[in-house]
Amino acid sequence: MILGTPPPVYPWPIGVGPRYHPAAANPAVRAGKPVSGMTCANGRRFAVHLELFAGRKVIIVPPRIGVARSGCRYPLSTDTPTGVVEVRAAARYTLGDFFRIWGRTLASTRLLSFRGRVSVYVNGRRRTGKPGTLPLHRHDEIVVEVGPYVAPHTSYLFPKGVG
Repeated sequence: MILGTPPPVYPWPIGVGPRYHPAAANPAVRAGKPVSGMTCANGRRFAVHLELFAGRKVIIVPPRIGVARSGCRYPLSTDTPTGVVEVRAAARYTLGDFFRIWGRTLASTRLLSFRGRVSVYVNGRRRTGKPGTLPLHRHDEIVVEVGPYVAPHTSYLFPKGVG
C-alpha cells in the first residue's frame, strides 16, 4: 500500500437478528408528540448519509424514522433503509438529535444495544468528542462504529434530487 493511501473499503455483511435490524418506531414520534423540543414541521431539507457498524457488520437504518402516523415529518427523518437522513435546514441539528427522534441510544460507549468504544467518521476523517454532539451538514458521509475498525467511506453518491 502506498503511504497516505486510505485503507480499502469492503462490502461488510449485514448483521443478522433484531439488533442489526432495529425498528423505526418511537411511540412519541408515531403519536406526533414533541421529542426533546422537536416537532413535526415542513420546510426545506438537505440530506446526510449515515452508516452504522457493530462487530464489522452493518446495522440497518430503517425507513420511517421521524415520521408520525399522520404522515407529518420531524426535523430528521428517513424514507428508505439506505441510511439517507433528511434534515430540516431551518435549524442546526446533531447526530444526537437524530438518535433522540429514533428513540435509540448513542453514547461514547454505546451504539443502540451494542457496547464498546464508539468511533465516528465524517467524510472519511475520524472525529473525536461525544458522538451525539456531531453537527449535521449537507451531504456529509457519517460512519459510526463499535467494535473492530471498519474503513469508513469518504463520500456517498446521493440520488438525483436528494437535498
